[in-house]
Amino acid sequence: MTAEAVQAPPSFNPVRFTRQASRAFSRGRTRLRDVFVDVYTAVLTAGTIGALAAGLVLALREQVALAWNTDAAGRTLVAPPSFALPDGAAAAVLVFAALAAILVVARKLGPAAVSGPEGYWWLSLPLERRPMVAGGLVRRLLLVWAGTTVLYLPFGFVMDLETSVRGQVLAAATFGVGAVCAVLLAGLQQARPAPQSAAERRRGSLPGLLVLALLSLVTVRVAAGSWALAVGSLGVTVAFGLVVFARLDRIPARELIRGGAVSGHTGAAVYLMDLNEVGRALSAEPDGVASARAARWYARGGRTPFGALLRADTAAFLRTRGLWVRPVLVLAVFLVVLLAGGAQPPLVQLGMIAAAVLAAVPALGAVARRTAIMPGLDMLLPLPVSVVKLSRMALPAAALALWTAVLCALLVLLGAGSPALIALGALAGVGFGASAVRGAYRVQPDWTAPPIDTPFGPMPSAQAGSMVRGVDTTLLALVPLLLGLFLGYVPGVLLLAQAGFSAVCVLVVMYSSPK
Repeated sequence: MTAEAVQAPPSFNPVRFTRQASRAFSRGRTRLRDVFVDVYTAVLTAGTIGALAAGLVLALREQVALAWNTDAAGRTLVAPPSFALPDGAAAAVLVFAALAAILVVARKLGPAAVSGPEGYWWLSLPLERRPMVAGGLVRRLLLVWAGTTVLYLPFGFVMDLETSVRGQVLAAATFGVGAVCAVLLAGLQQARPAPQSAAERRRGSLPGLLVLALLSLVTVRVAAGSWALAVGSLGVTVAFGLVVFARLDRIPARELIRGGAVSGHTGAAVYLMDLNEVGRALSAEPDGVASARAARWYARGGRTPFGALLRADTAAFLRTRGLWVRPVLVLAVFLVVLLAGGAQPPLVQLGMIAAAVLAAVPALGAVARRTAIMPGLDMLLPLPVSVVKLSRMALPAAALALWTAVLCALLVLLGAGSPALIALGALAGVGFGASAVRGAYRVQPDWTAPPIDTPFGPMPSAQAGSMVRGVDTTLLALVPLLLGLFLGYVPGVLLLAQAGFSAVCVLVVMYSSPK
């Protein structure tokens, strides 16, 4: 082919044309009254959310200021050891964890993406690809900056009570810039060729994590009023943005379509308020860890139907990739915050423990969430449904018993109380494992029932009960554990109560109806 035969692609932008045609089609069928009602409802909802958020921030600021006063607190559950991390390290670790989570989620959602019809119709045309995806990426960056800036404010006031309001707003804006930088780093990963192994993926993500660690330190320092660091972080983000937008045409079409499919799946799950489907949409491909030993062990089978099912569930649990990532990260972040946060009052430390448990428990229900997609298959097994659920709970309960025992062992080493707390944590882990399976088998809400009017708009009446499934039994199993940590020792009655509460959680999961 000669050079004269190669022509530059035309300047036609199908994205702009499609949107203009869509707006022209909708403009003639939209009434002014409907627009006014929609705008009024949106402004009223935003005002209600803003008023609730402002009241919550002011209330928390006063309560936390009194609780963190060492004279008023009286004692702490875990005192900071002699090797405690310096001041500000706890906030920096939390900011880094949030930025890393944004990076991971953004990589799964694209961040540059097109929908299925757009991908199949537009990407096959001989047109420049950059204008097709640049608009959607810019909108995502603006939404990420606005959302993370607003979400940072209440946590910023709680983490650092001595900083002025001006410093907190500046730190929130800087955190939003860091979140935008995390999305841009995901865009750079998207434009690179796909790595062939897990080691290559880890090496490729290491520079981005180092940049996010630097931005997390900058965010903490900006709270003191350092405008120079804020401007520097903005300059770094702008530089990454220029690099990403220059490489938008290098992103493969299959990657753009994949990002659009995951984004659409996640958006639909959020709209329908299905937490399990959100987890499935954001989860990685269900590839397992190859193991010849596990294959031979699984091939031996079992003597009874329950033994065979338990063997299959065990093999699926052990071969699932990434099950321990979130629990280990949650444990590491909790330990760093505990060492760097100073002498917090007992209620604050107990709240941190409860938050760590609630964050780690759903991760180990991944296998149960996959089997819960088609619950009718459990009816085909020659076993009662309660026995099938017991098999599903075995490995999550054992794993969470180990995780909670390690958590309590760390607390005991830091002076929380007697070693009997480790046994109390192991018993609580059994209840947490049952809660993970209960949350995995969360039922869909009944959308035919009349909705309930709330300040945030109508909500389905059955949704609240569906969303708390799993959380309710987790809180039930947490009560004796938190009480034992608060006391610092484990009476025999408390140990029996913990065993009883965990047994109740297991029985609730085994014999609860699907409705």
